[in-house]
Amino acid sequence: MKNIIIRTELLCKSFVSDGEVNNVIKNLDLDIYEGDFTIIMGSSGSGKSTLLYSISGLDEITSGKVFFENQNISSLRGKKMASLRKEKIGFVFQGINLIPNLNVYENILSPTYKTRRDRKSIEANISNLLDRMELSSHKNKFPNQMSGGQKQKVAICRALINNPKVLYADEPTGSLNSSQGEQVLDIFTDIHKNGQSIVMVTHDLKAALRGNRILYLKDGRIDGDLKLDEYDEENTKEREDMVYHFLKSKGW
Repeated sequence: MKNIIIRTELLCKSFVSDGEVNNVIKNLDLDIYEGDFTIIMGSSGSGKSTLLYSISGLDEITSGKVFFENQNISSLRGKKMASLRKEKIGFVFQGINLIPNLNVYENILSPTYKTRRDRKSIEANISNLLDRMELSSHKNKFPNQMSGGQKQKVAICRALINNPKVLYADEPTGSLNSSQGEQVLDIFTDIHKNGQSIVMVTHDLKAALRGNRILYLKDGRIDGDLKLDEYDEENTKEREDMVYHFLKSKGW
């Protein structure tokens, strides 16, 4: 039996626009399990990214509760929330968001500032991540000297540097070409096989195939939950058919 690492109770997230309340996430109860590669899908405007930001602590919720390792993080504010995000959460954005005036090494190092981690272990971890991502020869380059795929790999290194309990990703291949996107997905598959819990929002079928659980979001609620075996490249066609028919049945 897998451990629940993220749990929501009656989670709501609303926005006010032109005096009108838009309820994006509606009384959502959800369990996400440790060690899973969980995919969140849905049509445009279904609340995918809003849900991701809400359960990762990057955005305050309107009502309800979010638990991370049985801790109610929806009640955390300021330094306590910042500490949790730094120590236990990694986030990869579609827009990449590297710091332009820092080089690759410094960008990856930046989340370790004001942590209690040993400097030598941090440096060893950076070296290991750079090797795994085939970026060792680029560590002194600045973001504007790199391709989109290389920059996203740096962003993944940065998200992993503090050994997060959960890696969140919001359309991480959305701004990449197909070959760059495939490289990034291979990295996600590799780190998941090594035990990393991942929660990823995507609109891309090929990206969704990498997960072992697909949640389909519709109008702020879970409308479908597909459980899969671990990803195996040899069974891609069979897996693609299964996922495609699941999504089609949900109106995707």
